[in-house]
Amino acid sequence: MCERTGKVQVHHIRKLADLDKLGQPDRPVWAVVMAKRRRKSLVVCQHCHDEIHAGRQAAKLTE
Repeated sequence: MCERTGKVQVHHIRKLADLDKLGQPDRPVWAVVMAKRRRKSLVVCQHCHDEIHAGRQAAKLTE
């Protein structure tokens, strides 16, 4: 998401429907990307993964 290189982690959700429970229209970038790609996992750096789990907006995604 942030273009950092090095160690990566995988953020995973149980089911795609869980992305809708995050509230709309202000879903975090990572949730929008996962929904758009229809994927239950997203590869991120450790910092972004920590931010996601802390409920903060992770770095901007570059596609």
